[in-house]
Amino acid sequence: VTARFIFKRCFKPTIAWALIFGIYVASKGIGFVASYPSLVARQKIAESFSSNIGIELLLGRAPLNAATGAYVAWNTLGVMVVIGGIWAISLATKYFRGEEDTGRAELLASGQTSARGYAANILIGLFAGLAALFVVISALFILIGNYKGLNFSVSSSLYFAFSTVLGISIFMLFGALISQIMPTRSRAVAISSIFLGICFGLRAVGDITSYHFLANLSPLGWVENLKPLSSSQPVWLIPILTLVVVLAGLTIYFAGNRDIGEGMFSDNDSAKPRLVLLRSPFLATFRLTWANNIGWFVSFALIGVLLGLMTKTASAVFGQSASAEKVLANLIHKARLSNALTFTSMILFIVLIIVMVYVANGLMAIRREESSGLLDNYLVLPYSRLRWLGSRISMLVVSVVIIGLIVLIGMWAGMAVLHTALNFDLLFKSTINSLVPVIFTLGLGIFGFGLWPRLTGFFSYSLTGWSFLLSMIASGIHLNHWLLDTSILNQISLAPAVSPNWSGDVILLGLAVILMLIGIMGFNNRDLKSE
Repeated sequence: VTARFIFKRCFKPTIAWALIFGIYVASKGIGFVASYPSLVARQKIAESFSSNIGIELLLGRAPLNAATGAYVAWNTLGVMVVIGGIWAISLATKYFRGEEDTGRAELLASGQTSARGYAANILIGLFAGLAALFVVISALFILIGNYKGLNFSVSSSLYFAFSTVLGISIFMLFGALISQIMPTRSRAVAISSIFLGICFGLRAVGDITSYHFLANLSPLGWVENLKPLSSSQPVWLIPILTLVVVLAGLTIYFAGNRDIGEGMFSDNDSAKPRLVLLRSPFLATFRLTWANNIGWFVSFALIGVLLGLMTKTASAVFGQSASAEKVLANLIHKARLSNALTFTSMILFIVLIIVMVYVANGLMAIRREESSGLLDNYLVLPYSRLRWLGSRISMLVVSVVIIGLIVLIGMWAGMAVLHTALNFDLLFKSTINSLVPVIFTLGLGIFGFGLWPRLTGFFSYSLTGWSFLLSMIASGIHLNHWLLDTSILNQISLAPAVSPNWSGDVILLGLAVILMLIGIMGFNNRDLKSE
């Protein structure tokens, strides 16, 4: 019963992710074949990618041969595993720790089962979802492989799909294991995300430095070493499958050594009251979110400095690669580009996507305060709904502004170290321009929260995911402009490679404010709604 319930709950999002992965692989494969039909052109681009530290940092060690399969697997596998890993962590912590936090797990666990049997059935349900993911993307990869010029065999496509799902399962199981140890879902998600970040860091450092052994210490490095679609190395399945079995076994074992609703590390039952920063909703919001925000701020500072340091090398590589210039021109919508300005625009594009995800997470936190009943504690005090929601919105806006300044200063400092600094005023204007879609995401999310609160996550995450997906596909193949216009990222100019369209930015900000006001009024006039 539990396994079937979990499978039904995660089936629809699983199919959605499968379709996204299929579209992503198709765009990269078909775009590569269309852009480089000859072997000579492909060999040239392969050589340029293998000398690009910036691209290898993000995607992994570039293939040295010009095989189409090698390019497609390198360009997509790591991205799919990381994105899928984030989704899998959220899924595992939701059905293990999240359901216990809300008390719903007790309904299923009270049946004819044991604590370990209950945990095992949750894993069966989650793995059934991954099996559905494997079936759908296998079918899609086989269809894509039949495209003229790609020519992936059926066995290679199946191996490619299996590598993707197996990599995702590692992080799903790690989230499941940490859910047995930590007392709350938020802590389980935080530690699982740190694990994913460490895995990515080890893989990245191992791929771009002489310390290649570091990549072999990371599960992401193991997945990279599988090399599907070309020169496959299935021997790396051994450590991956071993880790999967160990994580699943430990999850079931620890589930039987604790009470439902408790973790292996429990919170203290009592503590001395600390009333600092509890005199208003805004100060309370600051107190509740400061630790998480500092973590984000530090991460963005490191991202800004790191990408700033990469500007000089990456700009030189882009200048020598006609293919890279073509892809970036499709993304930025300009034919002739300055190399440094182009890479800076790409930096801001990447940061923009991350900040949009940060805002979506913040909007979901607002929704959780209402759905969990925590909002009631404010409303019984002399605080209005508008004051509570205004404090949450204000904190998100302040945080976004701080993130923008941190990234700006970090980028400028990183560029200055290698004497490639751009004009600070130019960087400042470009950063302001890149934050416009973030504010629009906030406005749309508040609109959804005010009118259809249970769809808050759908509004914010869908806008981010759809816009990013269209941008990635459009960088490889031509898309109809009407379809592209549905992406918020297509409504702004990616400065500094292109001058900001300030009139368009003002219109987007105006729409964001209107949506936000409608959402605020809707929230003020509706009933509170739980899950």
